[in-house]
Amino acid sequence: MSADPLLVLQLQRMGDLILTFPLLTRLKQRWPGHPVWVVAEPQFFRELMPLAPEAVFFPPQHCPALARGRYAAAVNLSGRPEASACLARLEAGRKIGAAALPGGLHVFGYWQLYRTALTQNNHNNAFHWSDLSLLDLAPTARLTDVGHSLPKGAGTGRVGLILGASEAAKRPDAAFWARLAARLAKAGATPVFLGGPAEIGLGREVARLSGLGGANLCGRLSLREVAEVLQTLDLCVTPDTGPMHLADWLGVPVLNLSMGPVHARETGPSSPGQWVLRARMSCVGCWQCRRARLYCKQAFTPSAVADVALALVNKSPAIPSAASGLREPAGLALYRTGRDCLGLHTLERAGAQNRQAVSCRPLLEDFWQAAFLFLYDPSLRALAQQRLSNLQNSFPALAHRLGSGFARLCAQCAAHLKRRSPALPATFWRAEPPLLRLFAGHLHMFLQNADYAPTGWQTAVDRLTALCGLFASQK
Repeated sequence: MSADPLLVLQLQRMGDLILTFPLLTRLKQRWPGHPVWVVAEPQFFRELMPLAPEAVFFPPQHCPALARGRYAAAVNLSGRPEASACLARLEAGRKIGAAALPGGLHVFGYWQLYRTALTQNNHNNAFHWSDLSLLDLAPTARLTDVGHSLPKGAGTGRVGLILGASEAAKRPDAAFWARLAARLAKAGATPVFLGGPAEIGLGREVARLSGLGGANLCGRLSLREVAEVLQTLDLCVTPDTGPMHLADWLGVPVLNLSMGPVHARETGPSSPGQWVLRARMSCVGCWQCRRARLYCKQAFTPSAVADVALALVNKSPAIPSAASGLREPAGLALYRTGRDCLGLHTLERAGAQNRQAVSCRPLLEDFWQAAFLFLYDPSLRALAQQRLSNLQNSFPALAHRLGSGFARLCAQCAAHLKRRSPALPATFWRAEPPLLRLFAGHLHMFLQNADYAPTGWQTAVDRLTALCGLFASQK
């Protein structure tokens, strides 16, 4: 008798599907001998199948039939109704993700619940999307045995420019790309313009403005052919977009221009050894800008990007590692991706003379990451204490407000438990200050997920007590 398959439901865009590839590998590691089945959009998986880990792909129309099967494990990474209905109906030894149960939507898995609670509330999140797909598979939060591609240039002198992104705010305009390409060409590099059908017009305009008509491949290649071109590059300069994740997966060196409503710690290149350029602003990573202009986008200039790209292509001794003394371009910060002792994605500032934090944001993100890791895996208490100590040393008043907020929420949850409150108001998590909103949103969704049962309230009190204990141990 054949082994029960492993099912993954990923009905999002191309980049999301590519970020799922490490999960497919991880599933094969944990359930050897079990086939992996993936539900995804055909327009993406048809071209990506030769590049993906071994799996059988199905279109979304097969969800009703797949729901009648039995699986060793089933993971839903999609917010689509057909995916949650499928997870609810199928039989599996392990279910992870959102399921449409008769009583309402229920999310299986600590980390998938955490990820779901990030909707419109991911300020201060430090987990990469691809890592969040993996963490529920083991009782300990360690991803050290997950393999990641290490970037290596092809030695051709070719620099790919991925022109498009899902939103105009996330990418440079035609004039920017043209000036960048001209600067690269003048320095001896060979620019290549890459994009799909949506970038045909943009590619033509960049080619016209730069005078590099032969560099334009936008709309001329299938996704599989784009992958072949990517593997001939020494560097891929790209906004946060699906082809960036493809380059990253293939081990192509990436310089991610992280501009507009994106957060590189969540959706930037995930392999270690890649490069990220961001505006040197405290609000970077907001996902939703309310200002009249995108100042984070205006911080980028073609000359500054060209200087960094050429240094990387030429393997300049100015950038040997994340610990180098590189002088960053004015208004910009250069980062290197890595993996910490747990195997989790990191984003470290590259310029040695610029390591002082612009704001409390990086330290607060680090603390929240460690706090949720500690709640999942109590053996990581020391990590949470160390991150809290870093925050207290640099921003003592902020850390004090954080501790006071935990104590207040703990008292509130204890009171709700005592009087058996039926539910929290819909405005609960939004009413909390931004400092606490990440946890408040997770707490709110956790209690909803537990149907506000006494055991759910008790778990909330226990978790808040544990977090308060971190502050007590620091005194």
